[in-house]
Amino acid sequence: MHNHHLQKIKSVTVLAITICLSLSVKAQLHIIPQPLHLTEGKGQFLLNSKAVIGVDKESETVGKYLQTYLTQYYKLNLKLKVYPKVPAGAAIQLITTAGDKEGSYALHVSTGTVKVFGKGAGVFYGVQSLIQLLPAKTIAPLKVAVCTVADEPRFQWRGLSLDVSRHFFTVDEVKQYIDVMAHYKLNVFHWHLTDDEGWRIQINKYPKLTEIGAKITYYEKQGKFRKLDNLIDGGGKDGFYTQDEIREVIKYARDRFISILPEIEMPGHSEAAIFAYPELGCQDSTGAKHRVRMLDPSEHTFTFMEDVLTEVIALFPNQYIHIGGDEAEMVDWLKSPTAVALMKKEGMKSEKEVQSYFIKRIEKFLLSKNKKLVGWDEILQGGLAESATVMSWQGEAGGIAAAKMHHHVIMTPLPYMYFDAPQASEDLEPIGWNPTVTWQMVYNYEPMSSELSPEEAEYVLGSQGNIWAEKIPTASHLQYMVYPRALAVAELTWSAKENKNLDRFDFKMKQQYGYFKLWNWNARLPDIVGMNNIVTNSDQFGLVLKYPLLGAQVRYSLNGKMPDSSAKPQLFPIKINTMLKDTLNIKTYTTWTLNKQHVLQEATIRHVDINPVVIDQAALTPGFSYRLIKSKEYNIEKVDTTQLFTMAVINSAAPMVLPVTDGNLTWVKLNGFIRINVDGDYQVTSDFLVSPALFINGEQIIYRGKDRYAQPQKGMLHLKKGAYAITGHYIADNMNRLEDLLVIKSADGKVIEPQVYMFHQ
Repeated sequence: MHNHHLQKIKSVTVLAITICLSLSVKAQLHIIPQPLHLTEGKGQFLLNSKAVIGVDKESETVGKYLQTYLTQYYKLNLKLKVYPKVPAGAAIQLITTAGDKEGSYALHVSTGTVKVFGKGAGVFYGVQSLIQLLPAKTIAPLKVAVCTVADEPRFQWRGLSLDVSRHFFTVDEVKQYIDVMAHYKLNVFHWHLTDDEGWRIQINKYPKLTEIGAKITYYEKQGKFRKLDNLIDGGGKDGFYTQDEIREVIKYARDRFISILPEIEMPGHSEAAIFAYPELGCQDSTGAKHRVRMLDPSEHTFTFMEDVLTEVIALFPNQYIHIGGDEAEMVDWLKSPTAVALMKKEGMKSEKEVQSYFIKRIEKFLLSKNKKLVGWDEILQGGLAESATVMSWQGEAGGIAAAKMHHHVIMTPLPYMYFDAPQASEDLEPIGWNPTVTWQMVYNYEPMSSELSPEEAEYVLGSQGNIWAEKIPTASHLQYMVYPRALAVAELTWSAKENKNLDRFDFKMKQQYGYFKLWNWNARLPDIVGMNNIVTNSDQFGLVLKYPLLGAQVRYSLNGKMPDSSAKPQLFPIKINTMLKDTLNIKTYTTWTLNKQHVLQEATIRHVDINPVVIDQAALTPGFSYRLIKSKEYNIEKVDTTQLFTMAVINSAAPMVLPVTDGNLTWVKLNGFIRINVDGDYQVTSDFLVSPALFINGEQIIYRGKDRYAQPQKGMLHLKKGAYAITGHYIADNMNRLEDLLVIKSADGKVIEPQVYMFHQ
């Protein structure tokens, strides 16, 4: 389980692009991922039972897929006809072309026909775009907006993982997971089949791997195995896939143009295999008894692994095999007579070279079978195998290093691509690893790091969302954790970089919930719009809560306690008007689809008194002043201010403060005055992803360390003409030097230019 300390979250500025869609279309064209070119026409295509799906030999499988989909979800039974050349009269035409780029397609919807042209997977991707033009309700006749789409993928690797070791998921659950991936043009399913908690793939030569290694929960109950730590719900579910079931899932995925990347973990994360075959485990010359998760680097182990991989390779047509390589407890090797003898024989100076030797031996074997090795970024340690592809999870550093060495890379970094993290405030979400990761953070991620040259960036194959199942006991819980964040992965890996737009994606994402309902898919519900932490100096406070899904109901309280079933459910919008003397804690329990799905939220509305300070305004000069302090101390109260190393003035919202690089933190302490020229209502926020602390006249408006998306904070202040003292502090890093420290908007939503209000004495 990848659960290291998180690096600072890096925000990528999204290019705002003009959306040339009229409001009437906005309700229709919500295709995810955003196509390269999309034009809306006038009118609609009416799809009824008389329509024929015309296909050629190559597109027949996709035609059957569409035919089955329309029957399953719309009770619409269409005829499918295979032609040497699809006639112009067929209502739906799926036509194979010799396109330029694998996966490219064109979709033309007119009032009389639907035509999909594509190369390879392209016809299938065109059909997925068509599916998202269908209404999310089974209402006849089905209307499809007239439009033209020309589209192709940006990256070839658009992935999603599934850990079936920590909790076993059935063949049907895996197929449904693949189904929904396919709807969003994701094309790599990374199947994490082995780990400490369970071995899930049948290996004929070593039957104990599944007879014992897949039944660890059973053996734990017999008292014959360690307690399964980190697993919730009383331990994992036992189970494994037979080789026939593996073949069945591979065919199912292939019919949806998804390749499966199997992962067989080594040399660490191997406790289930060692439980089944103890001789594989790292021997300890001191005789100490402890958990053994590391494979002994013996000839017996290499023979075993080659035998296992031979059977895996015979099953999986995919060119890549993932061998793990992460979190290897290499110190165990220093006590192993086998490993120590190997180090002596090979002239190795450190245990990291044993890891490199191990990976390179396996790589040589895979190459002999015409397969390529993929491993987590720890395989860089001790020297990288010559043909290895690196999956970069511990942030981007490993991926950047590998790309600079001209190795292929898949970017799956913490925190953005780790969907076992909660999606909002941790107190209100299911238990998870790591701090909050919102869909906005996922969407804003850019796989081609600016640290790479254009030539090096070409080695980035794409990106992938990862999920680890220690705390995920059921399929519906899995769906909740992965979606809607997987939609952001789909768009950032498929759509052109300049075609990304956070607000448009937000709208489109919310339109997917009708399909989720159709597919019986338990995606996490969207948040209520308007639930922000607010500081205000208004005595009479008004708030309107809105919700993007029709029919949603909410129970809410204003006393800080989560409303229970005795609270009356109400439909949105909710208008809250109240006298405000101190603090109001709003807690909401929103339900949708017959109360099966729900989401919890909370917000604090705090009252403060803020009036202009008495000051000689003629003595003010432009800009805020700030002091930079070097420190290793994370607590501002304990920071030694004698470590001051510079003072300066900022004249714009973005401070552009570069952090020091000598191992210290760079604390920024600022002060100055906000000068207001016109009485009115103003909104005060920070655009830092991880917020600074900001005070106006000594009253705290923004609290440090909160996530902009998960815990939005605003000052909603009525400010009279005059000056207001501002102070604040934060730790400067490479991320926030590109973000706006302070944003002030007038009542009509216009951003006020910083030079208008920034002053100091």
